[in-house]
Amino acid sequence: DEVYEKVLVDEGSQKILLTAGKKGILWKIDRTNGKFLAYVPMVFQNVFTSIDPKTGRGTYRADILHPEAGGSRPSCPAQSGGHNWPASSYVPEDDLIIFPLDQICVTSQGDLIGNFEAPASDGNMGRLSAYRAKDLKPVWTLQQRAPFLTSSMTTAGGVGFVGDWDRTFRAFDVKTGKTLWKTRLGTTAQGFPTTFSVGGEQFVAVPTGYNGGSPEIRPSSMFAFERNRPLVGHAVYVFALPKTQGPK
Repeated sequence: DEVYEKVLVDEGSQKILLTAGKKGILWKIDRTNGKFLAYVPMVFQNVFTSIDPKTGRGTYRADILHPEAGGSRPSCPAQSGGHNWPASSYVPEDDLIIFPLDQICVTSQGDLIGNFEAPASDGNMGRLSAYRAKDLKPVWTLQQRAPFLTSSMTTAGGVGFVGDWDRTFRAFDVKTGKTLWKTRLGTTAQGFPTTFSVGGEQFVAVPTGYNGGSPEIRPSSMFAFERNRPLVGHAVYVFALPKTQGPK
């Protein structure tokens, strides 16, 4: 699947499009003519054996293209994807695009599947990574055991927000990824955080819930006997940002 958000960025006179799909690869394309420009793998993937650096065309593993009946096929990422619907956010002031990512793999054999953490993840299923749009260079990464299940939301003030499976909602510095503030919610943070102002006061809102598709189901099975979350708590939490104090 490559059907997720398309981020439009102007780099001088060049008009580019940034996007990523379930393989967890960030693609950079000239949006005026569709020309492939560059790519960078954001998570470990072994679905492609190689990617042509000039065309962007990937070569699939032979056992994925031609699977044998009853055969076992490990693949990274899992069907839930290295990137899924939790959307990225672009920070024009710093030319950064920030992605919530999953580091989960799967072994499939017929109808039987087994999930496991990606190699070199140190058991961390969740990953939040920032890349510079100009050259796709990695800038910072935050890894943790629980996957991030909200989109990343960034503000002109240099603060971003993201929520995870383990009920944590946090604010972070978009330049460094450093956590600035966090709180625990009633159940899993999912969906799309948003910010708005009323009467000059700024607020941040985030929804919670325990239902969902593969990005939510897979870590739930992997957390069995390790972590629990309430099976109630569908809600929208709203937080007020500190008011700016004027000179005394």
